[in-house]
Amino acid sequence: MVKEKETIKKENKPAIGMKLYLYIILLTLIAISLMYFLFNEYAIDNYNLIIVFSVLSAIAETYLILLPKIGGISVSFALYYSAIILTNPFCAAIIAAFGVAFRFPYVDGKGRVHIFNNPIYKTIFNITQLIISSGAAGLAYEYLNRNINIGFEFFNPVAGAAALTVYILLNTFFMSQLMSILLKEKLLSIWKGNFFSMMVNVLLVGLLGIVLAFAYHTYGFGGLLLFFIPLLLARYTFKLYLDMRKNYFETMNVLVRAIEANDPYTSGHSLRVSIYSEAIAKQLGLPQNKIDMIKSAALLHDIGKIGVDKNILNKNGKLEKEEFDSIKAHPEIGATIISDMSYLSNLSDIIKHHHERNDGKGYPDGLSHNSIPLETSILIIADSFDAMTTDRPYRHALSLGDALNEVKVNAGTQFNPDIVDDAIIALRKAFNNLSE
Repeated sequence: MVKEKETIKKENKPAIGMKLYLYIILLTLIAISLMYFLFNEYAIDNYNLIIVFSVLSAIAETYLILLPKIGGISVSFALYYSAIILTNPFCAAIIAAFGVAFRFPYVDGKGRVHIFNNPIYKTIFNITQLIISSGAAGLAYEYLNRNINIGFEFFNPVAGAAALTVYILLNTFFMSQLMSILLKEKLLSIWKGNFFSMMVNVLLVGLLGIVLAFAYHTYGFGGLLLFFIPLLLARYTFKLYLDMRKNYFETMNVLVRAIEANDPYTSGHSLRVSIYSEAIAKQLGLPQNKIDMIKSAALLHDIGKIGVDKNILNKNGKLEKEEFDSIKAHPEIGATIISDMSYLSNLSDIIKHHHERNDGKGYPDGLSHNSIPLETSILIIADSFDAMTTDRPYRHALSLGDALNEVKVNAGTQFNPDIVDDAIIALRKAFNNLSE
């Protein structure tokens, strides 16, 4: 299910709504044209197979896993892929459309959501994009299976690989375009992140689809129903993984609140630094796993301040040497705290060195350019930029232009010169977005 991001401002809704509806209308026209073509080219040879696959698809779609920002994931693709292998593009498109049209997943705060109580544009989007993805993948399989005679009696691996590729490309593109419209982010960056993050999951579910096709080909409907159970178990396993990730981020949020309770003057600092760090990492084209790691480290980079006296943290006047030394200890304190948590320990080095400098004059270890990991260099810039653009007890905030100029001027001394230009582009955009 697609859910519009709540932070979109009211004054922007008309423009976003028009883009959204035009996009859905375009997909609808393409889907209708494709179904008309498939209807004239292919016939339904086995109505029982269509009915059983459609019902199982609706069951699988009912137990889809809703994602925090937008959309959801289900294991129904295994059934769509089996339909592509066992039937034809027309039947595969029908099965996919039926599955998503007649699902009724549970949504917190809303209960069971189905075709009669869900906004029509959401239902139309889900149906049309699946018709196009499944139908096009089916056409790719049909064409290559007819022209390249290789593989098993029920499965052509070359055609299967092509169908899988077509489905992934189209499905991720349609979802990424939707997210780009709703979240006002670049299509390419969203698509790239979705494509690579979904690749492994879709491949694994695709393998289950081959197993289902083999089960039906060998044992009939009994085999299909028997192997449908492991498919639901796969869904349960993935749900456990997502719950673990949710607990992971909830733990981090608790830790961030603990930091801000000790140093309320910098309330919101960790979240802003996380946003800036993510923006820089995306601008540099880092993979999603690196981006997630940098975001997490940025959220927790000041956790060591828990071990610093509040009176020192909130002092308005100039710090004495002993007081400054106490504050300088917070990166190492934070790294020690994080290293004791096995699921966060990979962040400890980034947190420990977020006050290092490119020229080697930082702390605690005096690392220089070649010794500072890229992830840490990103956090150093993001942390310094937010400090410059927010009021502090000892000075007023700098303007955006002055802060970016400071980043530029200190390239090579305080900051990694290799990433400063990209960082400035990312920081300018992220800062303006936060200011809206």
